[in-house]
Amino acid sequence: MSFANRVRALREAHNWNQEDVGNRLNPKVTKAAVASWESGKSQPRMYRLEQLADLFDTTVAELMGETPEPVRPNGAQYVTLPVLVAGHAGEFTDEFGPDEVADVPILVLERVNDPDAYLMRVRGSCMNRRFADGENALLSPRCEPRNGDAVAAEYNGEMILRSYYRGASTLVLSPDSYEDGYTDIVFDDPENASVSFRGVVKWHQASEVKRY
Repeated sequence: MSFANRVRALREAHNWNQEDVGNRLNPKVTKAAVASWESGKSQPRMYRLEQLADLFDTTVAELMGETPEPVRPNGAQYVTLPVLVAGHAGEFTDEFGPDEVADVPILVLERVNDPDAYLMRVRGSCMNRRFADGENALLSPRCEPRNGDAVAAEYNGEMILRSYYRGASTLVLSPDSYEDGYTDIVFDDPENASVSFRGVVKWHQASEVKRY
């Protein structure tokens, strides 16, 4: 894969647009500059390459295609996964809808590195500062949650999506919504909390995946 295609694939894997990438560099660059890199019309200088490598959690060598790429089935760039139709609130189910599938960039799955990763359809507005109703969230069941992570959990027979915060003596599952009416779920004994974690959100996508 060329540098241009790799930058583009990594950007899409993070669910960023070209302006997002430019704003994350120091000093910032324009959307047009990122577009020029992705079209192959130009390449950034070394210090920019190092910033991009840090941004995408890779190396300059990998970014430039100087290391062997993993073997991918039939050269595919996307993997189709079933979608668990639950989220935010709703009766918990381990079943996947027969026609509910979505494509996930294979680069995303390689970064998550969890063979048990799966998609869940987000429902409701209790986390709409981070996820819109109808989006698909990629969950990693093997990932240990850290403070600030969005997690899916089974609580009181429902599947919920909340921000995770754990202190020395408390566990808090907090909403992150533009709307009022949602409250923290607080457990005073984290080790014996009546909640079952189903995965950490590692990536999310709109319900309709656009490929460019």
